[in-house]
Parts: sequence; structure tokens; C-alpha cells
Amino acid sequence: MGLRKKYINSTLVNKTCSKCYKTYPRDEEHFYRRQHHSRKDTYKYSADCIRCDNKRMKQWRVNHKEQKKQSDLKYVKSERGYFKALHYSMRRSNKGNLIKDFDEFMDCWERQKEKYGEYCPYYPHIKLTRIKGQGHKKTDSNISVDRLVNSLPYAKGNIMFISWKANNEKAGISPYIAKKMLGFINKSKHLKLFVEIDTATRNNKTFIPYHKR
Repeated sequence: MGLRKKYINSTLVNKTCSKCYKTYPRDEEHFYRRQHHSRKDTYKYSADCIRCDNKRMKQWRVNHKEQKKQSDLKYVKSERGYFKALHYSMRRSNKGNLIKDFDEFMDCWERQKEKYGEYCPYYPHIKLTRIKGQGHKKTDSNISVDRLVNSLPYAKGNIMFISWKANNEKAGISPYIAKKMLGFINKSKHLKLFVEIDTATRNNKTFIPYHKR
């Protein structure tokens, strides 16, 4: 290592805010920093101090309330915005979460799309949607995150993206109860017939009796 001391421009140690004209140390505690548009490994600090910048943004939100609302709604309707909201909700759940980060969460969605496309795995005739801004009413076709085994946390291999309709109907039933229930139904000719009719109706199909197939 050389003995020459690195030159530091003393005029760059501090920075004066263009709004309040107060001088602060040129660092991230006092000014927002962003990557320089052309120089590698070089950063630029905003002209206003963080306090003035925050004050300006707060006033902008007040003056452009409706514009901000429409902008937020547009973002939430986008694929990334919608899944960001799903991921945030999942992380806050008390059911437990083993998904590492948002990228792993999105990887689960991309892998599912390769297999099922953008259709509900439970109801293949329902194309999954990202409809927002309809008040508190749920949209049956909207994407929701489901745990295949409800006794386990959200984890890669235990989540599936399904329609809100399917998730709502599935509720908290366990695979054990579902298997038991199907076993009881299969012992009854009339109940089996009802299930077949109901299954056809739910999948938007016409029921055809066995003797006519």
C-alpha cells in the first residue's frame, strides 16, 4: 500500500440544502442518495435535505390525492404490484412463512404458470384475475395464495395460486377430512351422483349420465 494520502475535496464534506439553506454533512442521514446516471460506483445526493424532501412529498400527496390514489391502484393491478401485496399479506400471516423472499415467491408463480397457465388449478375454466378497486366485495376469479396442507406454514412446495372462489370453498379443511369425506360419499350411489352433477356445474360443463357416455 502506498503512503500517499488520498485527496478529499473539503468542499464536498458538507452540503447546503437548497430549500432551508441549512448545511449538513454530505451523507445518507441528511440527504437521499442515488446512483449516478453515467459514472460507475458514483452517487449523487439530492439538492434538498431529507427533512425538506419529506415535507415536499407530503405536500405533494395532499395536493394530488386523487392522482396518487389512481397511481397506487394502477400499480396494485399490475402483476408485480398485485403479487407484492399478496407477499406482504402472507409475511404478516400468523400461519408461518418459510418463503425466503419476494423473488422465491414469484418463482413459485412462474413455475405454476408453466403447468396450469393463468387458470385456477381447481377450476380450470376460471382465468385468474387481478381486479382491484371494487370496494370490499371479493372477486371470485382473483388470485389468492393457498396452503395445500393447512397445518404447515407457507413454503415452497406447499403454496398454490388459486381463485378466491376455490380458496373460500376449500377453507380450512384438511387432506385427512377430505379423504374421509370422499370415502363416505363413495359408499352412497345417490351422493356420488350428486357430486358428479355438482362437479360438472362448478366447472361450467353439462352433466352426462354414465349410460349416455
